[in-house]
Amino acid sequence: MCGSGKNSADREDAAGETDMNESKTRRGTITFLAGCMFSGKTTELLRRLAAYPPGSSVVFKHVTDRRYCANAVVSHDGKTWPAVPITAAGEVLPHVEPGIRMVAVEEAHFFDDRVIEVAQELADRGVNVILTALDCDSWGRPIAIAQRLLDLADEPIIKQTVCARCGGVGCRSQRLTPIIDGNMVGGSESYEPRCEACLQPPPEPPPEMA
Repeated sequence: MCGSGKNSADREDAAGETDMNESKTRRGTITFLAGCMFSGKTTELLRRLAAYPPGSSVVFKHVTDRRYCANAVVSHDGKTWPAVPITAAGEVLPHVEPGIRMVAVEEAHFFDDRVIEVAQELADRGVNVILTALDCDSWGRPIAIAQRLLDLADEPIIKQTVCARCGGVGCRSQRLTPIIDGNMVGGSESYEPRCEACLQPPPEPPPEMA
C-alpha cells in the first residue's frame, strides 16, 4: 500500500511538472479584427482588453494616428485605452515585458510587413495578440497587409456595419474630404461607411499598392 502510494505521488509530481512545462511553451493566439471605418473594430478590441487583469496588457498605435488622442486608443463612441505611439512594428517587442499576456496593435494597416513577424514572435512566446485594420482602402481595393493578417490569424473576424447612404451592409470606407499630401488619417469628419454599390472612390488618384 505504501509503495503504491509513493508511486502515485511520483506520478502526480510528474504530471504537475508536465503541465508547468506545457504552460511555459503554450502558444498564444492571434486575433485579427478587420473591416471598414465605424464597423466596431476598436470597440471590440477594447472589450477584449477589459478581460485582462491590470498590467497584463499593452496597446500600440502608429504615431501618425493622432485622432482624438495621441497616446490612447479611442473608439468612435468615446471609450479609451492608454496606448504606446510607435513609428514601426519592430518597436513593439522591447515594450513587451515578462508578465504581459496580451498585446494589441491598433490600425495595423499603418505598419509594414514587419507587423506580421512581430505578431508571430509574440504568439510563439505565449502572448495573445489582437490587431485591427481596414481591410479595403477608399478605392475599394483590398489592403495587402490586412489580407496577410486574415490568412495568419487563428481568429480572423471581418466586422461590418450599416451603409450611411442606403442602409445596406456597410463594408467600405467612403472618403468625404479631399486627400491632402496623401494623408488618409481621419474620423467622422472625413469618412462614413458605405456598401459596395454606394461607394464613390475619391477623385484623387489612388496610391500605388504595396
